[in-house]
This record gives sequence, C-alpha cells and structure tokens, in this order.
Amino acid sequence: MNTQPLLQPGWLLPGQLLGDMPSNSAAGPIQTGTEIVLGDPGEPASVPTLLIAVTDDSGSVTTPGGSDPLSNRYSEMAAAFTAVARRGSRRELGAVLHFDTPCSSDVAPVPLRRWNLSKLKQGLQIPRDGAGSSELLPSLRRAVTLAQRHGQHEATLVVLSDFFLLDSDVDQALVELAAFPGDVHAVVLGNQLASGSFDDRITVTHINQDDPPGAVGRALFAGLVRHRPGSRALDPSLAGESSS
Repeated sequence: MNTQPLLQPGWLLPGQLLGDMPSNSAAGPIQTGTEIVLGDPGEPASVPTLLIAVTDDSGSVTTPGGSDPLSNRYSEMAAAFTAVARRGSRRELGAVLHFDTPCSSDVAPVPLRRWNLSKLKQGLQIPRDGAGSSELLPSLRRAVTLAQRHGQHEATLVVLSDFFLLDSDVDQALVELAAFPGDVHAVVLGNQLASGSFDDRITVTHINQDDPPGAVGRALFAGLVRHRPGSRALDPSLAGESSS
C-alpha cells in the first residue's frame, strides 16, 4: 500500500455538493439538490457492449491526503451508471472490479437496466474485505477474462486510479493494459503519471485538483455511451452542475 500524500483532501468533490460519503458505504444519491450534468446518453447501442469499471482503493487514494478520501468518486460513478441504465438495454452490460479483486464489492456483468442499479451500486464502495491493493494486474487480468467470455460484446475498460502502481513490473502492467481486447480509458486521479506514460491506444483523462465536481462521473459516462447513437458526453474538465 502506498500512503504517500500527494493532493489536498477533498478536492475531487467538495462536500457542499455531494455531502459526506462515509467509507465502506454504498454510493447513494446526490443529496444536496444539485446534480452533476453528464451529457446525453442517447439511445441503446446497436451492438452488444460491455463496460468494465476498475477502481483503486489504495491508501494514496482513500486516506486523508489522498486523491479521494471521501470516496465521492463512487457517487459520481453511480450517477453515470444511473443516467445510462434509465435508457439502457439488455445487450449493454456493466461490471465493477476493484484492485483488491476478488472481493465482496466486485460486480459481475449485468444488463444496464434500471432494475440492476442496486447490484451495480453494491460495487461502488470500498470493499470491506479489501486490503487497499495498489496493484493493477489482478483486476486487469480478470477484466480481460470477462471481456473474453463476452467475445460478442464491444468491450470498454475504464480504470479509475492515481496510477501509483506497486505491481512488481509496472511497465508490464501498462503493456497489458494497452493490450486489453477493447477500448481502454485511464482516468488518472491526480497528475502523478503523465499522459505520455500510456500507450497511444489508451484514452487518458486527468482529474486534477482544480477540476469541477462531476469530472469523474463525466469520464465514466463517456465510456458508457461510447457506442450509443445520439449520445453526447461532456468534457470532464467542464463545470456541469444544475439544480434539481
């Protein structure tokens, strides 16, 4: 576990927008009468799709001084899944894995439909049986297995991490990330790893200290709507809030 402090606490989402999110609790609805604006989910994809979200719950992310000590990223991820599932279809699948995989918060692929949101939200929390792993490869290789098992689906992998990786061979981990059988989106929480560190096949989004609330949700939303006609994902770096 890497506990080196890098960013100021609470920058990812200010408490005044989403409220406190206790650790180890499932992501709930945004509570303050303000919701993030993600974009237009469009219509269901014409081809089978699979979105796998992989999250990093290591100390450099979750501890005070980490990039998301309040776990607000999970509330934003829930908002993104909800926006698509409200207009989803059975052939569009979503899954959640954690760096600590296998763990109690992993969610196997389920259709992105409204009635499956409770299952997905069960995965949007710090695993109670997790150890705070900083290794990418276990979850990445499991994601590859899921994609191969759903070979008829257009797969998209979204990794949300500060990429302070402690794999025994970090270069090999990044090589395997680029070789994922589908689209890969690296959502870098902080600026520890420059975009040039990733293979050109990987889409990279940096979520920085001065980015507006909702940036993480918009980054995941972009992956969720990648194959949906008529969709429009807002730039994660643009402010997107509205009163509900």
